[in-house]
Amino acid sequence: MQIKDITIEELEAIASTWSEPLPIEQTAVWSNYQATIDGRTPWGCIAIEDKSEVIAVVSFTDYATHGYHYLRAHHAPVWAQTPTPELEQAVVQAIRNYVHKRDRHIAFIRMSVKADLPECHPVLSGIPYDRTVIIDLAGDQDDILARMKPRGRRDVRKALRESPATCADETDLALASFAEYHEVMCETGKRDGFTPAPLSDYQDMISMLGPEHCRVFAGRIDGRVVTWSIVTISGTRAVRYYGASRNETMRFHVTDQLVLFECVELGKLGCTDYDMMAIGSDFSPSLMGLNEFKTKFSKEVFEVAPDRDIPIKQAFYGALCSARHVIAARRERKQAKAEQARRNQPRKDLVPIILGGDIGSYALAREFHEAFHVQSHILASAPIAAVAHSSIVSVHHVERLDETEVSRVVTALAQEKSDATCVVIGNTDALISVLSHCKDTFPENCVCPIPNEEAIRLVSDKATFAKLCAEHGLDTPLTEVVSLAGTDEIAPTAIPFPLVAKPARSSEYAGQLLHGFKKVYFIEKQSELDELWDQLRSDGFTGDFLVQELIRGDDTYMDSLTIYMGSNGKPQLFGSAQVLLEDHAPSMLGNPVAMITRPMPDLWDRAASLLSSVGYQGFANFDIKRDPATGRILFLEVNPRIGRNSFYVCAAGVNPMRALVTDVVDGKGKRCFKADEKILYTLVPVSLVRRYVRDPELAREVNELVAAGKVYDPQRYAADMAPRRRLDVELTEKNQHRKFARYYPEPTDTSF
Repeated sequence: MQIKDITIEELEAIASTWSEPLPIEQTAVWSNYQATIDGRTPWGCIAIEDKSEVIAVVSFTDYATHGYHYLRAHHAPVWAQTPTPELEQAVVQAIRNYVHKRDRHIAFIRMSVKADLPECHPVLSGIPYDRTVIIDLAGDQDDILARMKPRGRRDVRKALRESPATCADETDLALASFAEYHEVMCETGKRDGFTPAPLSDYQDMISMLGPEHCRVFAGRIDGRVVTWSIVTISGTRAVRYYGASRNETMRFHVTDQLVLFECVELGKLGCTDYDMMAIGSDFSPSLMGLNEFKTKFSKEVFEVAPDRDIPIKQAFYGALCSARHVIAARRERKQAKAEQARRNQPRKDLVPIILGGDIGSYALAREFHEAFHVQSHILASAPIAAVAHSSIVSVHHVERLDETEVSRVVTALAQEKSDATCVVIGNTDALISVLSHCKDTFPENCVCPIPNEEAIRLVSDKATFAKLCAEHGLDTPLTEVVSLAGTDEIAPTAIPFPLVAKPARSSEYAGQLLHGFKKVYFIEKQSELDELWDQLRSDGFTGDFLVQELIRGDDTYMDSLTIYMGSNGKPQLFGSAQVLLEDHAPSMLGNPVAMITRPMPDLWDRAASLLSSVGYQGFANFDIKRDPATGRILFLEVNPRIGRNSFYVCAAGVNPMRALVTDVVDGKGKRCFKADEKILYTLVPVSLVRRYVRDPELAREVNELVAAGKVYDPQRYAADMAPRRRLDVELTEKNQHRKFARYYPEPTDTSF
């Protein structure tokens, strides 16, 4: 094996006869560009020969930093054919020996080595990667879309339908001034936790490489750059070198739209494939956040040789490693301290606006306060005392929470807080319906993280819900849908008695609850059912009602499952709990008041898959019941909101409002949080829980959690327990004894 010095022109000529395009970092134009950067000098090029045949070529750049030198070979050696680990090791050894003899200043070499060789070490700096996504550019736009994963096609087509952006090749504009693009990069860096290079670095790259080798693509809304990319071109291969996007446009999938535009335009320029440049893996876990976005554009993932360090001055390199560990430890301590200090400061850029004045709304306000130390604005006509006398909320009395009033008050608050993002959230089906119809009237600084109307319709329609459940391996009770519209006689049910009857869509039934109707009915015979139909029609109800088979078992056979589907269409929060006791007042029947949290990973995944299949984004809360006779796990319904008892998720380790804000405000919603700590959540005195839990094993768990101090009540917030509010909470808890004595004096095998 021999190593020979060659010119960069000779390197390009040799590589031109090989099948793979030469990486742009190994070309003359790149070498000339690197020569303009302080601390970088083209060192030279080599050819590695085996039996007089060139098997690999490398172009090196000398990096001078912190008083020492090392060589960098970007995406090299470039091989004539894929090497075996043995051949790769022989070449690494040969290059190391060659560099050591030629240049005594070099401390180590950094180059791409696929095999994990004993001569190699993890890089001292930078983030290497061993996986990437390469998009095949053959054919037209439809061909490119057809080769994407289904979620990639869905997101791109959604952007094409709904995005207000226009995309263009803006290379000339970026050459004239990169300031507007750099502003977007700075916003991206703040969101994703990195420091962008100076503006001049990007401008110099575009200028030095020239339009033949470097293009700038951008998407604009109303003339303003909202997303862009710098793409390098070498032969038939394009690489998405840099990209940036504004936070507020992520929900439109504008960058997905831009990627498709780039694919089509690059194909016109003669490119046959488009490298998205780096995704995460076990080798590079810190890049996992890129996978969600990049992997949807191709059904394949490609392995590449990652950067590794090859020490030449062994002792010196060892000292560098030791220094790096010390510096990294100091940096981590400093960052942890700064992060804690940041979290203890109120977020002035965040204004929660919560609809409704019940305990569910207070729980959301507490979660916002715990996470961000902010006061929430609550819109309510008659807030409960524990809300009215709270120091963590500002109550705005609104006579009616209808579309007109909600739009008026939210708009006024948002205009008053124009320098902040207002997160508008509701926590009942009726309020979600109101928000769904008026959210488009809110000012631009408002975000309203609720599912779209189509997704709500699909999961709320009981026939569709049952079908979706079946498609995702989830069981549902036997159900009939009864329409109360019109005057036609309603046929007797075919479902055996006793059975359960309840409104199909809670948002349509809010008025009936105010008129004394129950949330859920336990029906023992046909005459009772007929009487209910007559009463509902007499009251003017024209919606649908559900008649369902009765699944026996007391309250402890109920489960609650909470999911947050992020703006990327993937689950970003999971929580679940076994119910111990439910409310039994007619208008509140079925609302859990005590639970023990339990992870349910299998149900999490299948429920999230169901939501993903309909393009669901936002919170969802599933009601589940286990049949004690058969062991069946039945999904009863899904509520398009986080649910009254959201605080159980917070108590179990994940603040759901932090997950929400991280996604829709900060644009950093990439990982999925799982609330898996075991706690006892209760809105009632523990003595009531003990009275109604009949299973000895469950009773033991309750006692253990009480003894361990793992009991959580959202009403009892240490930061909000002034004497007046403490009295409100204590009176509410005492009233629970009277309420249960009246409506559910003893536990039953059916919960009715």
